[in-house]
Amino acid sequence: MEQRVRTFYEESGSGQPIVFIHPPALTSRIFKYQHQFFSSSSRVITYDLRGHGNTPCPNDMVTIPMLAEDLLALLDKLGVEKAVICGYSAGGSVAQEFALRYPERVKGLVLSGGFPQVASWLPQREFRLGIYLAEHHPGVLVNGLSWTHQVTSQDGREIKAESKKGSPKLWRRLYEESLNYSCTKRLSHLEMPLLLFYGSRSFYFLPYRKVYQKLVSHVKTIIVPGAFHQIPVKQHQYFNRELSQWLTEIR
Repeated sequence: MEQRVRTFYEESGSGQPIVFIHPPALTSRIFKYQHQFFSSSSRVITYDLRGHGNTPCPNDMVTIPMLAEDLLALLDKLGVEKAVICGYSAGGSVAQEFALRYPERVKGLVLSGGFPQVASWLPQREFRLGIYLAEHHPGVLVNGLSWTHQVTSQDGREIKAESKKGSPKLWRRLYEESLNYSCTKRLSHLEMPLLLFYGSRSFYFLPYRKVYQKLVSHVKTIIVPGAFHQIPVKQHQYFNRELSQWLTEIR
């Protein structure tokens, strides 16, 4: 029987609930600038996936469906009937699985650097590097992620401190799960509004926008000029402004 976990979460503000989901080896700390921006108009919810940050994992196992069930349990606990679900990078795999399993709980789906499956060589190489570093050099992985996701040096220190609380074994498992995950054949089942963010210089992930545009009915795509992959953090002002505008469009 699957064991439930005591999920660490933070929330701020009130109004339309927005849930942000982080990728492997990072934590909810990376959404600091979303709390600051959206809490004046929305209910912002961020949380640590099992085995990451302050959320334990009792059995050293993690799968994408398991994480979707964790999110359902969290929303039930918080009394959230319907939310906008925003997944960043591989956090988008959890967001998509949740939206496909529980469409009645999703007001809108947001993917920043999202993909329905890792289908090309360059992204596969990046995920395999994450798997290797999580197993053999977790400190190098944390240092690299904190550096690429910091806006200020204080951000970098905080991101690193929170990430170090997690389990490298679970980071590896989530990288493996994300590498092998695929929902391409189910994308046509997504009937809620979908918002995509990609950096114009994110050559690994930018091509995936065409898959969504072909298979999903209600898609809006935003290409962030000059950006790489870390849009919710490094381009947080642009990201927050465009997301805020989209939220008014889907009300």
